[in-house]
Amino acid sequence: MPRKQFILDLEAASASDAFPHIHSIRQGDDNESLCFYFSHPGDPLATYDFQVAVSDLTEYPHTHQYLIFSTSSTVPSAVIGILEVVQAAADGCSVSDLLNTLHDALEKIFLSDSNEDTYQDQSGVDYSTDDDAMSANFEVESENEAHWDDGFFDEDQQFFGPVQKAIGKSSSLRPDLRATKAAGFKVGYLGDLDGSFILSISCRISKLGISEEAMQAWDVQSSQYLVLLLRFPHGYANANYLLEAANKTSLVQMHVSLCASYKPSIIEAFQAFAHTSTVNLPPSEPMSESDNLGKLLPLFLEIPLGSLLNERFITILKLRHRYSLSWSGAESLFNNSQGLIAVDQQNPQENHALYRCKDEWSETVPHLVQDDHFTSAKDTKSLSFPLLAMQFTLRHFVKCTEFCLVCHCRIDANFEALKPYVCSKPLCLYQYMALGMGPSLEWEITRQPLVIDLLISFAYASASAESMEELPIGLGMMVPPVHNPNCLQSGSLHRSNQQLTIDDHEQKMAIKEGDWILIDVSSAGQYCYCRVQSTDKWPVVDILEPVTQYTSDVATPRASESVLVKFALLDMNFDDIERADQKQTVIVALLQSLPDVLSMKSWLESMSSGSRGLAAWKNVPPAALDLLRWIVASKRSCIMQDVDTAEQGEGTPCHNLVTGMNGYLQFRFAQGSPDKEEKFVSAVSDNCSNSKHPTIFAWHGSRLSNWHSIIREGLHFKKTTNGRAYGNGVYMAQQFSYSLGYSGRGFSGIPGMRTCSNWPKSVLDMNVAVSLNEVVNRPDDFVHGSRGIYVVNRIEWIQTRYLFVGRHTPAGNFNGQPTTPSEATAQGDDAYYVQDPKHTAHGSDGRHIKIPLTVFSRRRRNLALETIEQKEQPKTKGKTKKGKGKASSRKRKIGTPEVIPSDGLDSISDAEGENESETEQAIKKLKSSSSMTGKVTTKAKNKAVTPFEPGTLAESSITLLKPPVYASSSATKALQQRLLQALKVQEQTPPDELGWYIDPQLINNPYQWIVELHSFELSHPLGKDFQKAGLQSIILEMRFPQDFPMSPPFVRIIRPRLLEFNAGGGGHVTMGGALCMELLTGSGWLPTFSIENVLLSIRLALCSIDPKPARLAAGGGKFGSSARGGDYSVQEAVDAYTRACRTHGWEVPKNFGAMAW
Repeated sequence: MPRKQFILDLEAASASDAFPHIHSIRQGDDNESLCFYFSHPGDPLATYDFQVAVSDLTEYPHTHQYLIFSTSSTVPSAVIGILEVVQAAADGCSVSDLLNTLHDALEKIFLSDSNEDTYQDQSGVDYSTDDDAMSANFEVESENEAHWDDGFFDEDQQFFGPVQKAIGKSSSLRPDLRATKAAGFKVGYLGDLDGSFILSISCRISKLGISEEAMQAWDVQSSQYLVLLLRFPHGYANANYLLEAANKTSLVQMHVSLCASYKPSIIEAFQAFAHTSTVNLPPSEPMSESDNLGKLLPLFLEIPLGSLLNERFITILKLRHRYSLSWSGAESLFNNSQGLIAVDQQNPQENHALYRCKDEWSETVPHLVQDDHFTSAKDTKSLSFPLLAMQFTLRHFVKCTEFCLVCHCRIDANFEALKPYVCSKPLCLYQYMALGMGPSLEWEITRQPLVIDLLISFAYASASAESMEELPIGLGMMVPPVHNPNCLQSGSLHRSNQQLTIDDHEQKMAIKEGDWILIDVSSAGQYCYCRVQSTDKWPVVDILEPVTQYTSDVATPRASESVLVKFALLDMNFDDIERADQKQTVIVALLQSLPDVLSMKSWLESMSSGSRGLAAWKNVPPAALDLLRWIVASKRSCIMQDVDTAEQGEGTPCHNLVTGMNGYLQFRFAQGSPDKEEKFVSAVSDNCSNSKHPTIFAWHGSRLSNWHSIIREGLHFKKTTNGRAYGNGVYMAQQFSYSLGYSGRGFSGIPGMRTCSNWPKSVLDMNVAVSLNEVVNRPDDFVHGSRGIYVVNRIEWIQTRYLFVGRHTPAGNFNGQPTTPSEATAQGDDAYYVQDPKHTAHGSDGRHIKIPLTVFSRRRRNLALETIEQKEQPKTKGKTKKGKGKASSRKRKIGTPEVIPSDGLDSISDAEGENESETEQAIKKLKSSSSMTGKVTTKAKNKAVTPFEPGTLAESSITLLKPPVYASSSATKALQQRLLQALKVQEQTPPDELGWYIDPQLINNPYQWIVELHSFELSHPLGKDFQKAGLQSIILEMRFPQDFPMSPPFVRIIRPRLLEFNAGGGGHVTMGGALCMELLTGSGWLPTFSIENVLLSIRLALCSIDPKPARLAAGGGKFGSSARGGDYSVQEAVDAYTRACRTHGWEVPKNFGAMAW
């Protein structure tokens, strides 16, 4: 119980001698406070009375707050200010931690008040070092405020003076700090050197030799400082003393963070050690320039580095000293000795060769980082503990990608990691996800809120579709039993005073203050979450305002009304829920309780540095927060948002954007899942190491409910969703629009497929997601590698590099979203990757995209630039002139995006009217064009396919229509462009690879196209049927609306008749010959779809073997009326199309009926 814990902690503190100047610690009058006396350090007879009140004892010892004040009238004015500082820093601290912080702060204040001028250097030696102007001066905000003393370690101040009352080994502090200063670090101290004080050691990030992409991924800036704070509660303990002491951890505490200045302010220093789970976040209130300089900033490695320094560093240092090992050797010995016998008692002499290794450094790493004070010191007595600690910190900061985030063991990987991760040990994975022993969730939210939104949205979609395979087991989440309506209790909700009246009075013991309650007002799965404020009026329970508001489409009670509701406590262990689908129902309900990410970000930024993060926010149920941590931690890929959420004007150009993707938000996989990345790098090395184009890029579209799994496991083909017309494997496409059709707008109506929902709080509000993937460039070894479709059954050959998200609302309305990349400069980091000309990926506008080299590691980037340079070198043999055109070529390929030649489409027709004669005139021009001859390339691959001879379809066998009365100049022009583009593709692609044919002589107007699908593989059931029946093609009719391309075409089969679904047929063909595909409806169509990709999608649907492929009906190849089993009629197709739309809930295009002219 909280009250019992408070009393026990108070009794332990009063019996402790850890606070020399605090005495008579006792309980206050109201049993929720404590009192003590503080003796002046310089005058023991002067005592002051202090009282501390706990705001809410039921929240002790986690989320409570303190109110600290003095009842003595003679207390110095500076004490009042420091009490406010300590009070803000002590939220959630135990009584012992509070008194320890208070003792240090008051001791410093009283000493500085009585000995204001004692900090003077008696040596007269200036030890200043050259550094930048930012740390040249340190201004004290007020003459009474405690502040850092830098002594002779600051350029404009002197040493703090001799230590008159040395405690332990504190007499060596001067030479230790002098050595630290001489090594190139900035040093300062805060507190009484005779008692508790804090050392600050820092180094500017720009001096550490960290690459630009790493600084971006780690969210650090070159102008910032990496700050190591060392707190000595009982006076300074030098290295020699720590190596011999038995209880090492209580002698020094360490904290690592970032700061704009080389030392933090006094407030930040106190807050850093207020409690062990500090989350440093910037406050929302405007601060002065000096406040900003001294502000501790969040560091993504803060928790792992803090754990390493406070729990292992001194033991590793002791092993290194005892056995004369390097840092690497001592760390290996420590790690290998865990779980055996005490490390201090180990004797590695028998296996000393295993640990006699050197610390390896790249030649590019600065000497400041490589220097090793342990080997350069003369003896143990000359070792500087602050310097050793800082060098050890730099080692693990700069090389963080080489160590596990949890066990800190070295990871042997074959790829160049960009961000640190965890090794494959099960315990490390558990601690990383369940215990948060990695980069903090709060850091991720404040730095990349849209990535968090993306992850939550994917998890919500996956759980709502019941497709989540890995579940958050073992976290001990206490959740509401929403999966079982019988577990819900009854009550009455009074909105006017936020009171819940319980029907079952016997449940009193189960509900207490601070509990969370889920309330179902609508009895339709619309929940709200409330905290219990008081149970004093039982059976009436006072509750706080719901954190999840009632939705507008649910009939909610008025403020003056009382309504019957169902409710449940969050008291069921998630692990006790048996069925997976029930667990996912609970996950959906929990995610509904979360605030949106921008609200979370704003709240975190409003908190002081001493805040404990989201756990201190009373508007988030603990189970929902645990689930959120699991969602973020289980994602082992490094995803970066290439968009910004802040409103801003023209700023720094973004060089990470892929060209040709206007209207889509871009997320970059700066590093894939570590194990997948390693396998991919090995696959590229084994198969394409000597190729100029070792990899290609291809698109993959999938439903939103699948992406939660994809970003964790990578692309795979365990499940069949959209059929496998070309065999088993991961399906990717050269054209973006083709993959877009499979992202939820393509095939639907699949048996057993549940629809997914969007997270209601999502800021992204996305409706589609398509990935751009890097693939090993071996199309001949793919299951299928032609017609712009790639089917790869080796998943280690695929690595996702980008994710593009479409939104329900226009992307242009998203604050800060750049819609087009800026023009790249001629620098290497801004260059584009040179794609294989045969397999160049095309974007949303149909043009080939350009991929920035920033997606790759620096090593791969340099190799790519070398490839470009070698490609542009003039030939040494032949008649080519040396050096000619080299500079201009380089500038064109890297400096600016390539210019795609115009197709001259605008010159095809100059028609401005909407009458029939102008449309016919346009068609005559099209037929006379050199590209409209209907020719096809003679090159073909040797494949077992059904034969096809172009141009043999008789005009008399089909009905060619006159131009429609609704023909418009804009639609006519768009259709002319699409037709000419399709015929160009037809002329340049072998027919058996293309699979469709358009005879321009059968086009009387651009609003009606006749298309033949042909060259079906003989191994496919449809191909066998065609061979047996002697048929060579499926004849399609495409009719286009007056507002094309804003609305889709109407596509139907003319002949042959195909077997109905109920009779064993398939291929997404209705009984009337229309296509049952969402991309051909108002719900799934996009204006950017190209006709050739639509035809490819139709062909793939016909050949899909899941659930069933298309089959030829008996006598279906006949020519004639539908009554004789011949052609499908137009009315049949129209009726079947509208019937399919109603069945699946798709939108019938506006003015659809006009296309049946």
